[in-house]
Amino acid sequence: RRRLETNARERRERANERDARKECLGASPASRGWVLGESSKREKTRKTPPKGADAYVLEPKTMKKRTQQLERMSSQAERGTMKKILFYCPDMEKMAREVQANDPDAVELGTIKWRRFPDGYPNIFIENADDIRGRHVAFLASFHDAATIFEQISVVYSLPKMFVASFTLILPFFPTGTFERVDKEGEVPTAVTLARMLSNIPSSRGGPTSTIIFDIHALQERFYFGDGVSPLFESGIPLLLQQLAELQNEDDGDEEIAIAYPDEGACKRFHGFFEDEFAEVVCTKVREGDKRIVTLKEGDPVNKHVVIVDDLVQSGGTLIECMRLLKAKGATKVSAYVTHGVFPNSSWKKFTEPKDASDRFEHFFITDSCPLTVAAVAGQSPFRVMSLAGSIARALRI
Repeated sequence: RRRLETNARERRERANERDARKECLGASPASRGWVLGESSKREKTRKTPPKGADAYVLEPKTMKKRTQQLERMSSQAERGTMKKILFYCPDMEKMAREVQANDPDAVELGTIKWRRFPDGYPNIFIENADDIRGRHVAFLASFHDAATIFEQISVVYSLPKMFVASFTLILPFFPTGTFERVDKEGEVPTAVTLARMLSNIPSSRGGPTSTIIFDIHALQERFYFGDGVSPLFESGIPLLLQQLAELQNEDDGDEEIAIAYPDEGACKRFHGFFEDEFAEVVCTKVREGDKRIVTLKEGDPVNKHVVIVDDLVQSGGTLIECMRLLKAKGATKVSAYVTHGVFPNSSWKKFTEPKDASDRFEHFFITDSCPLTVAAVAGQSPFRVMSLAGSIARALRI
């Protein structure tokens, strides 16, 4: 009998605790003051509820604020006007603010404190975590530096578990995309590894994470992602088309523009964007002894302003060889476009400070997917930086 009475009492206490938690609307007892109810009025206010408490409620001001917040969120949800919260890593703050400025009625910025412990490991704090419950949340990442991937992945894995309505990861540049296949036993395709990491992002209330990536190196890499993530592959080419239209207007249509590809892979990838509007030129590489020589495969660059198009640039050597070939074949001007200006070891200086004046490009168009490069080439000819913020803002509305 005593055992049955004890079990019954414990069940009542657990039920009372559940009711108290529901009444507090999810508030954290460790972060807000709790006061005793009718059964213990003589006790003082405590920072945490004692074990077995059966009548705890929030202080009136805190309770009123929380209730008003929930009512406002419910009203916004009914009207479909609730903004998406966009968090970002430190290197992408400028782009995040541009995304918000492109669509201020649909996007608001969240705040994360990026700190480190004395041993160098991340000490990260997401501010106002309670306020993102039930909201649509996105994170703008940059994996250009391998040293920052761990701290960003920590945030990416945490946000979907904060009871958010949906979660979107925006990764403009997928950095390991060029190592997507194995040509020799023993090579490790890191593109697969990163895709697996992203595929294991926890699901939110709305389901799998959506991922926005611009001009991934090879479209077949979409099959590296598992069912835990839904990738959306966007392109920066529409921004280039706008720039080309402006160039044609500046010249009153007198100068003919042609599109060149540095290899067959780039042609297959981007041909569909230009085939109906511009003449096309395809270059290729052939091996002569120990060297690989750039040659003209098809097309006629004579008396044309030729724009070389590719997804990314590293050292820039191939672009320079293509430019020399096209000028030798009769091109009047040569420009270049890449979505991702990686430029390790400041290799962009080859284009701002060419050894030979004849090696200078007319224009070099890049997007702001690689923030360190953007900061380095700002205001330097021949570079023109195009912002992906508008494209991201539109993608977030899907």
